[in-house]
Amino acid sequence: MIFFGERANGQAYRCRPGAYGLAWRAREGLVLLVETADGLEIPGGGIEPGETAEVALAREFLEETGHRVQRSRALFGLRQYLTRPLSGKYYDKHCTFFAVAVAKAGAPLEAGHRPFWCAPAQARGRMAEECQEWLLECLMDSQRHQFDISRMIVDSLHEAN
Repeated sequence: MIFFGERANGQAYRCRPGAYGLAWRAREGLVLLVETADGLEIPGGGIEPGETAEVALAREFLEETGHRVQRSRALFGLRQYLTRPLSGKYYDKHCTFFAVAVAKAGAPLEAGHRPFWCAPAQARGRMAEECQEWLLECLMDSQRHQFDISRMIVDSLHEAN
């Protein structure tokens, strides 16, 4: 697993498993992101007790974007140490990223979330978390990163049909 972020010395971190969805319009080169007070984020979030990753993914997508997940397929996991002392957030995030196909269902249910489609380059340097910034870099330049996320998303959703 690839790790991102630094742990603050002497600080206890809460383990926080989460599910995140990469909605990718390959022909147009657009990814669905959410603007929040923290910056830009890939839609998704924490898995609540009793939820599967897939159930959490569908719930978070509807809450944050107003889109329903039609199909999803787990792609890979990344780990992010989230250290935000001003808000008291110290999380050891175990993030599972999914390829998702979505359909617009309505407005986001969660206040403070503005979903939008954009080219990954438009979000460069604006992502709230390092692991998500890295994923967008991979979408932009798969040869340099040797990690072709765009192809993974397209292939996995095609196989899920």
